[in-house]
Amino acid sequence: MHKSVFQTDDDGLFLYETVANDLPLSPGAYNVPFGAYPDAPPAGGSGRWPRWTGNGWQMVEDHRATPLWVAETGESYAIGSKIKLRGGVDDVRYPGWGPLPAWLSDTAPPRPAESAGV
Repeated sequence: MHKSVFQTDDDGLFLYETVANDLPLSPGAYNVPFGAYPDAPPAGGSGRWPRWTGNGWQMVEDHRATPLWVAETGESYAIGSKIKLRGGVDDVRYPGWGPLPAWLSDTAPPRPAESAGV
């Protein structure tokens, strides 16, 4: 026998549905994979994704597929990369989920006007 469980990544974000198999020597007990939970997550979408918080599922902002830019420089930002902001002491990093920090923008910076004939 087996039952459905719901696998998460290291941050608790839902990945996929999988199965936990019955333990032959312990009827009614299941071999649940690490990071999987028996409660089904709510449906994701519209910029939100389910995340297991230890007490249940919570919907969090999901920007993993959103193009992002560093607000003070206009440079493109790759999810998870560390950067040092001007005047900053520590490196900063954004995992792609949760509220966008003030140092990031999902609005493309204006492009400089191209010179005619150059």
